[in-house]
Amino acid sequence: MQAENGQQQTGSTSIWKGKVIVVIEVKRKYLPRKLRIKAYHRVIELRQQGLSYNKIRAIMKQKFGVSPSKSQISYWTRGIHSPYNGRRIPSLELLEPSEDLAYVIGVLCGDGSAWEKSRMHKGYRRVVIYLEAKDKEFVEEFAIRIGRVLNRPPPRVRIKSTGYYYVEVESRTLYELMKRPIDVEKIRRFVEHCERCMAMFLRGFFDSEGYVDKKGQIILTNTNYELLLYVQELLKRFGIETRGPRPTKKQGTPFYNPLRGKVYKHKKDVYNIYVLKHNGYEFYRYIGFTIQRKQERLEKYGRYIVAED
Repeated sequence: MQAENGQQQTGSTSIWKGKVIVVIEVKRKYLPRKLRIKAYHRVIELRQQGLSYNKIRAIMKQKFGVSPSKSQISYWTRGIHSPYNGRRIPSLELLEPSEDLAYVIGVLCGDGSAWEKSRMHKGYRRVVIYLEAKDKEFVEEFAIRIGRVLNRPPPRVRIKSTGYYYVEVESRTLYELMKRPIDVEKIRRFVEHCERCMAMFLRGFFDSEGYVDKKGQIILTNTNYELLLYVQELLKRFGIETRGPRPTKKQGTPFYNPLRGKVYKHKKDVYNIYVLKHNGYEFYRYIGFTIQRKQERLEKYGRYIVAED
């Protein structure tokens, strides 16, 4: 059955004291988010033209097949509610390049993740942008930057019983940009917007996947071979030469995940790239680490490089 305001009716019957009882359940029909955004702008436009609520409802019913309630129209026109509330950046076309976004992209290429939930919610699937790590300052930095990207307060950084910190936020636009496998061509215009954006992307990626060994060697590890080639391309722009990518772990190799406390097997081959030692200072100067322990290790084992400059 079909009710007013885009609602669907479903019914069931039961017998009580010899009488047939009909129970009607009303489920509201939701438009996909993109259509809700179009409907929202159309409602604002019609109201500014001086049309009554009833006239607006009739036009919306004819155009979209769903007629918003009078209260919904009132909320939209007074700015109380908006379909943008759950999606602060409506599309990739409206996503503005920035240092903050470049850093967020770098993190999501590494330790961070973006996934879509399987369960439908109000006509669409919710998505999650997530980071979990043992370094609090790293997770806090990510939260601050993604808050600025989405024009909202930084999401709250929480701690798990394992001692690891995590943060999560919803953004379908960022999900569409960063869902796996990472599309290098899709992120280029945000990463290569300016020199600082390139540096922040590299810092976010190295914060996630990079480390410094006891010999002062700066190493980056990842399973995405094409992405590592792209990182090498960007590093060259700062005068930083690298070796690799070299395979270090084959698909199926077991490894211990401290986040879960379990042993897993690598689903893909793992590759490393190595920053040449004589370019260590260029890395220190232009890229560096947000994570304090990594930055201190870089300074400790790279002092001879700094002294030579």
